[in-house]
Amino acid sequence: MLAILLLPEFSELEAAIALEAARRLEYPAYTVAKGRKGTPALAGSVWTPTYAFPAAPPPKALLIPGARRPDRMAQDPAYLAFLQEIWEGVEAVFLGFNAHLFLAEAGRLPSRVAAPGEVAQALTKQGYQVADGSFHREAKVYTTLGGLSLLKALEDWAQKAIEL
Repeated sequence: MLAILLLPEFSELEAAIALEAARRLEYPAYTVAKGRKGTPALAGSVWTPTYAFPAAPPPKALLIPGARRPDRMAQDPAYLAFLQEIWEGVEAVFLGFNAHLFLAEAGRLPSRVAAPGEVAQALTKQGYQVADGSFHREAKVYTTLGGLSLLKALEDWAQKAIEL
């Protein structure tokens, strides 16, 4: 299963891309958030997550869409506990346009990443190396430039899973 973590003010585009990719790949997916109340998105829509953290089934993959100030959510013990609970069991983690900042704050971002403009600059100042390309995989973490780069990363992962 693919879990899509809805941080407050998340990118609807990236969440929708993930859901559509999962549908096309015939891979089950769900949305998850801190609670079951509606989660506001960047463009103004409100999404009701399928699950709240305690009730979510263990995912095989996690996708974190970009969001407004994602690093602040990594200071919330509920988000950190969810990440800790699922981390060992996930095969792949996909990051949207600035979700790198969430994983960096949580201490789980690999040292080499693909990241867009301002995010790349911020991460470089923190000692991360920026890779060329629309996405980069290191261990289980796929960092992307966001948007359609997420789709390419998901397809890359799905192709590798089929080969196994």
